[in-house]
Amino acid sequence: MCLELGLDVTGLVFLPILVLVPHGIAPLESFAGVLAVGLVLQKGGVAGFRHLQLPAALLGTLLVWAIVSTAWSVDPKHSLLITARMVGLFAAGLALAAAADALACPRRLLICFYVGFALALVLILIQFATDGLLTRPFVTRSFDASQLNQASDTLAILVLPASAGLVFHRRARLSFVLAVATLMIIYGLVGTAAKIAVSMGMLLAALFYYSPRWMARLAAVLSVLIIITAPLTFARLARLEGITQTAQAIKFSAWHRLMIWSFAGDRIAERPLSGWGLDAARAIPGANEPLYAGRVWLQLHPHNAAIQLWLELGVPGAVLFALIVAWLWLGLAEARWPPLFTATVGAGLVTACLATIASYGIWQEWWIGTLWLSLFVIMVMLRCLPGSQRDRHGERSPSNPGGDGNPHRSNPADPALIDDRVGT
Repeated sequence: MCLELGLDVTGLVFLPILVLVPHGIAPLESFAGVLAVGLVLQKGGVAGFRHLQLPAALLGTLLVWAIVSTAWSVDPKHSLLITARMVGLFAAGLALAAAADALACPRRLLICFYVGFALALVLILIQFATDGLLTRPFVTRSFDASQLNQASDTLAILVLPASAGLVFHRRARLSFVLAVATLMIIYGLVGTAAKIAVSMGMLLAALFYYSPRWMARLAAVLSVLIIITAPLTFARLARLEGITQTAQAIKFSAWHRLMIWSFAGDRIAERPLSGWGLDAARAIPGANEPLYAGRVWLQLHPHNAAIQLWLELGVPGAVLFALIVAWLWLGLAEARWPPLFTATVGAGLVTACLATIASYGIWQEWWIGTLWLSLFVIMVMLRCLPGSQRDRHGERSPSNPGGDGNPHRSNPADPALIDDRVGT
């Protein structure tokens, strides 16, 4: 019981912490991961992790390659340190994914999440309107509206699945209010990536609704192509004068990002197979040379996960990253959920992918933690769909005898778990 209450608290404070102290997300995810391990072992033992063998193998292989890359990394100590942190964050994330199926009362956690969601919206409005009044006494640097970008991007990922979840619980009006309020805040903030990503997600949601399997499989193929061809696409956009001029006219940071990708592409060409070492982008020769108006070619990371994997871990890193993303999409293609929920999760995944290739460093601990916690919350939403609840002891009903033999894990691909009256 205490373990579940701890996860309930995690659901409550997840988004408010992201608004006020984004870097607190990594410790939060680590704390929740420890609770999740205890809960899964308590409910079903090691068998509770069995269904995560494939993603664990892919992530484990990526981390092993990252360790190997320290042999030629331009900053080996830093590469090894970040790899160690990733081991912990990935392990915690996998534990949370397993714990979503072990919760005795997922509805309580989901209520906590919705309360935290509403609180986060209020906190964003206060911070934005008062220039960071709530955090001003605790920080030395002045508040900038871009500091809310992390929260804005995460809200863009979660707004549609969260709104759909309320619809399934006959809270259509509340769902509408939540969606409208969240979208108004996203479009009112300064973060461009969140606006573009959530707009694309909403446009594609209709296609996911009417053809979820075809769209998810297409997305898997496109994701692999985008990642594998990144050095030939993103890295060469700066050579197109029309694109660079348009980017500079729209936003200086967009132009600067094109320059970063161009620089990274040249460095990828020097070490295409091995890369320069995990999170070693900042130490690559020439990275700190001045570019324009006090900006350098590459200060910390390329702001593009595909480019960063190629730059730091070469071909093996890019291929493994492509397989991980494809696994997510193919899992969505095989899921037999209500069409509305499938569509909104697909839209959320589109939003997450766009944010990943346009905004942050892929090894930033808060971003890794945010993605894992978002996945955990969405899996809890799935548990709470009408028709998918198990009894308090987690045993399968007679109508659902199938699955992998684990009595503590629901099978989302089983049509018997879906209430055909909802979302069809």
